Amino acid sequence: MCHFLCIASPLTLSEVRSMLPAGLTADLLPPAPSNALRSLLPAAQTAARLLVGACSCDLYLQRDPIHHREESVLRQRYRALQLNRTTIIQAIDRHRRGRHPLREPATWQALLAAFVSEHARNAGATLYYREFSPGALHGEGLGASPVSLPLGAVRAYPGSWLEEGAPVVVEASRRSTVDGRP
Repeated sequence: MCHFLCIASPLTLSEVRSMLPAGLTADLLPPAPSNALRSLLPAAQTAARLLVGACSCDLYLQRDPIHHREESVLRQRYRALQLNRTTIIQAIDRHRRGRHPLREPATWQALLAAFVSEHARNAGATLYYREFSPGALHGEGLGASPVSLPLGAVRAYPGSWLEEGAPVVVEASRRSTVDGRP
């Protein structure tokens, strides 16, 4: 169980990947969760997870490469979900996998907000969904209609614009960004 950030985009996976900041990757979701996300944004053709390593935890938790203090936060959540020891160990192993450029969550969040901004300029409305799950998208919050959020809110609140378990569609401003005229 880790944090996972998903995107449903009108762009292709390669176009999404080309805009990502260094250290952030995008992997396609399997068909069932992909269809669930894309059903909330009919213009979407790509559904993917945005990852640092094998999860998205770095966007929300400070990684401690020496003492692994962030893992105690994860273990508390696992225990609250009444997961067995084997499942917890597998989840922690996944959390540790991959390359993790060491950055503060605020830095990752600022980089993510810049990506969301660039993506909105190029693609228009895009759906984002954050979930704490064992790795596969459970989509417990996908039954709700997505909330529409203006791009300015992402820029203003890069660390808190996306609540866990609530789908959000970020929309670019209708005004021209080239010359400032509507």
